[in-house]
Amino acid sequence: MKKSDRLALPLLALSSALLMAGVALATEDRKPEATPATATSTPAPAAAPAISFTIPDPVATINGKPISKALFDQYAQQLKGRAKVDSAEGVKALVDQLIMEELLLQEAAKQKLADDPQIKQQLQMMQNNLLASSVVRKMLADNTPSEDAIKKEYETAVAAMKGKEYKASHILVDAEDKAKAIIEELKKGVSFAELAKTKSSDSSAAQGGDLGWFAPSMMVPPFAQAAAKLDKGKYTEQPVQTQFGWHVILLEDTRDATPPAMDELKPQIAQMLQSKVVNDYLEKLKSGAKIEVTEIQVQVKPMPEAAKDSKSEKK
Repeated sequence: MKKSDRLALPLLALSSALLMAGVALATEDRKPEATPATATSTPAPAAAPAISFTIPDPVATINGKPISKALFDQYAQQLKGRAKVDSAEGVKALVDQLIMEELLLQEAAKQKLADDPQIKQQLQMMQNNLLASSVVRKMLADNTPSEDAIKKEYETAVAAMKGKEYKASHILVDAEDKAKAIIEELKKGVSFAELAKTKSSDSSAAQGGDLGWFAPSMMVPPFAQAAAKLDKGKYTEQPVQTQFGWHVILLEDTRDATPPAMDELKPQIAQMLQSKVVNDYLEKLKSGAKIEVTEIQVQVKPMPEAAKDSKSEKK
């Protein structure tokens, strides 16, 4: 096995992944076992006394190399939500994993893996990504969307949502004459839902063609326009063609569109405004920079004669 093949992943990233998994598993393994409930009630146990412990600095020393409390705290922060490091058992598990990582790092130093070109390239990519994302995070922290900006965007979105919503059913077939035949059956009093179940090729057939409530923007234009022209309880007397086939549409009800509350849309609006801030920031950086893009040279190699012959035979 080649040396570069053994180093497909940066050692630090690999050991960090082992670290996260090891601490999480160690914490899970130390969970107390559940005991079956008994028929007789027992008094509730007294509250356990609060236990405090102090993290030493350094937390360990391996071959003369100390692992600082600051490094321990950094890993503990990364594990928050995935494993508990607020007990003596959790702390010991994390320290054990940090010792494992340090041993691997010392072994990597002995083997001079940091001089491997592939490792250098991957570490450079990781550093580039971290620095670039840090710039964006810092910029966003200084440009958090204000409540006024969110409210203004919400009002704009609500204004665009005004209009009608429709509740309709449809029958979808692949030919106009089939749709016309269905319309003739409807005129004779055959149930729309039953025809949808037996003749529609749409996934709504099992529900009698029911599409539920929808806004016109949710449907392709020919379908939405045809539904909007119908009176409640009426169906289209001419087939409606879309890219999906031929439709017979039954309008069941209409209502004024009700926009969602601002609190419901607030996270999406804030995210959208942040995306705009990032895009504007990147455009500003581009406009203030001297950028020279080297033209990509595209070369088309002639097709080998054998391949030409094979291609002509397939025609």
